Amino acid sequence: MPSHWRKAVYTNPDLPQGLVDRDAYVVCVLEQLFRALKRRDILASPSQRWSDSRARLLQGKGWEAVREDVLAGLSLEENGEQHLKDLVEVLDATRRQMAERLEEAGSAVDLDDDDDGNDE
Repeated sequence: MPSHWRKAVYTNPDLPQGLVDRDAYVVCVLEQLFRALKRRDILASPSQRWSDSRARLLQGKGWEAVREDVLAGLSLEENGEQHLKDLVEVLDATRRQMAERLEEAGSAVDLDDDDDGNDE
């Protein structure tokens, strides 16, 4: 139970000492459930919005039948390694640019290289 809910659940002045406020507890549980659904920590079936979207992906013969069209429509190659490398380069350049701008603005930003030569 999150700390911000403990007071409402355990120390309701209208209830005898030691009793739990059931209404506050229910709202707390519902709030935590909703947050978990949004984070996809909990999945609900059958539901379009809250179910596991990976379960609806094409597999096997269905995927093989449309793979070329899907990849062409997305302008992707069969092997995604180069695409991922390109995305990493863009992300790294953007991160460096952000660090430079923060430094220019007077913020203390330090990019250190780890043992592999990557920034930390």
